[in-house]
Amino acid sequence: MGSNDHSKSRRRFLAQSSQIALGSAAAWATLGQLQMVQAAELGLGEDYRALVCIYLFGGADSFNMVVPRTPAAYANYQAARPALSVPQASLLPITPVAGGGGVDWGLHPALTEIQALFESGQAALLANVGPLVAPTTKAAYTARSVPLPPELFSHVDQQAYSMSMGSETAARAGWGGKIADRMAASGLLHGAGLPTSISLSGTNMWQGGAADGIYTMGSSGPTRINDTLRPTQTWSRVVPRRDAFYKLLDAAKRDSSLFTREHARISQRALDFSEFAFNALESVPALATPFPVAGQNRLADTLKTVARTIAARHALRQKRQIFFVGLGGWDTHDNMLPDHERLLRTLSQAVAAFHAATVELGVSDKVTSFTMTDFGRTLNNNGDGTDHGWGGHSWLVGGDVVGRQFYGQMPELRLGSDLDVGRGRMIPTTAVEQLGSTLSRWFGLRQGDAMEIFPNLRNFGTGADYLPMLASSNALLNEIDFRRRRR
Repeated sequence: MGSNDHSKSRRRFLAQSSQIALGSAAAWATLGQLQMVQAAELGLGEDYRALVCIYLFGGADSFNMVVPRTPAAYANYQAARPALSVPQASLLPITPVAGGGGVDWGLHPALTEIQALFESGQAALLANVGPLVAPTTKAAYTARSVPLPPELFSHVDQQAYSMSMGSETAARAGWGGKIADRMAASGLLHGAGLPTSISLSGTNMWQGGAADGIYTMGSSGPTRINDTLRPTQTWSRVVPRRDAFYKLLDAAKRDSSLFTREHARISQRALDFSEFAFNALESVPALATPFPVAGQNRLADTLKTVARTIAARHALRQKRQIFFVGLGGWDTHDNMLPDHERLLRTLSQAVAAFHAATVELGVSDKVTSFTMTDFGRTLNNNGDGTDHGWGGHSWLVGGDVVGRQFYGQMPELRLGSDLDVGRGRMIPTTAVEQLGSTLSRWFGLRQGDAMEIFPNLRNFGTGADYLPMLASSNALLNEIDFRRRRR
């Protein structure tokens, strides 16, 4: 590598490191007083919102999640997947007030808690949502007369598209990270002790690329340096190792190499974040809400930590929080019936316990949880499983959700239907961008911000940027716009 290449690599490394560092408490403290004054003038001091993305890795099957109960519709469904259909008598009945398409629907029997949330108006279903560049018909798909998402039916590409509107080969910043950056630019987040984006499932494309940075912690909470040492080590060994680590870190901060000093600065920032977050979470009372027994439902364990982090929002000085939580195992090519039942029960119990915790904390209307996945799955079965599909359903849960409704268009669960492009791969009728834009508007962004984050929305016509799934109006947002225009 020549000297010019080394210079380019160094500049790239420093630019990326600077972006990561922007999320630190020290960086936030230097953003300037102007944003804080503007936020105070706009009356944003007590405002709080949180988004919780529950990503179902592998491509979750929707067609055994929500099943028609009307006899004719159920017969089509059963004919399409004879080896996998859920017995009609076991379906949990639901009574949506809108969006059923003239068909009675039921939920998989493992979704007992989600049934209760739906019937009480705390949950809604966004039907047949998925990756789309433009509205697509079966004829247009066959003729390739409209642009299509890259590498349809590929796990990695469709994960990338659902999270960032990119692909494996054309990575882009995730829309969760972009929402965080737009909020940071508003001045509302001045003085926050952690980045807005918090992941409990490692690095991810949805929050990736944010100048605000991502704070990552484990399912049980922040990890401090002493906690990373093996439990078998005695304290007489822990202290020397800890002290040796800090001596190395201090030496690295004074090293002649810019790369070494930058690495030391980032390491110190991570340590500061962990200590700060640990103390903040330890400062809040334990939750009274019952969760599944620790270790028996990994999603519930993680969402309990999310609830604790929400409880610590004042200690963390956060008015906005964006959480990412993943649950794997949804690539059900075989052994689907028992695996899918276990996964749905895990999801249902965890989501219900988390929602109850937000009620306990008095913020249920300030927290919106939603599911996403790689893609839906085929309507027909392949032995005892299903293959990669296209459109699928997303759940929304929260006190501000306009619940007990189906949004979008429920597909006809019949092979060869108008949306079926082969083996029951259903063309989505709602774009994932519409879900993202709606959530971003609820979170506090303006319409113009949403349209910049999701530019494909222009292909879907007027009003595509906001689905009426959340009760809060945009009054605060409009007030911000009005005052800015007056300046």
